[in-house]
Amino acid sequence: MLAKQARSGNFASMPYQEVPAFVASVDAGGETMGRLALLFTIFTAARSGEVREADWSQIDLEAMEWNRPASMMRKTDQAHTVTLSPEAIAILRRAEVLGTNKKPDALVFPGMKGKPMSDMTMAKVVRPTGYTVHGFRSSFRTWAAERMPSIPEPVAEAALSHVVPDKVVRAYQRSDFLEMRRTLLDAWGRYAAGSSGKVVQLPLRLGA
Repeated sequence: MLAKQARSGNFASMPYQEVPAFVASVDAGGETMGRLALLFTIFTAARSGEVREADWSQIDLEAMEWNRPASMMRKTDQAHTVTLSPEAIAILRRAEVLGTNKKPDALVFPGMKGKPMSDMTMAKVVRPTGYTVHGFRSSFRTWAAERMPSIPEPVAEAALSHVVPDKVVRAYQRSDFLEMRRTLLDAWGRYAAGSSGKVVQLPLRLGA
């Protein structure tokens, strides 16, 4: 049912059983944009480059969605919506408080001088474990297969922004397909944040 995926090099991925403890350790390490970006990457199972390039114009906090334009999706060249779990939203609100540039198109997780942060910013947090940032996508995918067997495989693939044929999406209806992805990523957020209470605290939105 799925389009053939391009082969790529293997990335050292953390066993999903270790992810909650790792999330807790990252969260306890201090409030920095790099750490928040890494936590958001884990909760959304996104590619690190997509997170580093994300800006606030793509974020819909009310709908709990991250609407990524086709220009950002270099693997597929197709616009993609990521559903945001409460845990991911909590990270965004913390980034909103920590950030200084409040323009609508400002980067969500800016680096030096408001430019995209280096890929090494997140990588250096993960490096001591022997795993990689990209590997958390595999952690999520394995968790989905083993712990969420009621979710169809194409839904898990779509959550990773892998190409899924339109006929598969139509078989589930587009609205149902999005809601199944939301169910999956919400469950992943709860699981990954299981050892950390801080990540699910929701600071008041600026100006609210």
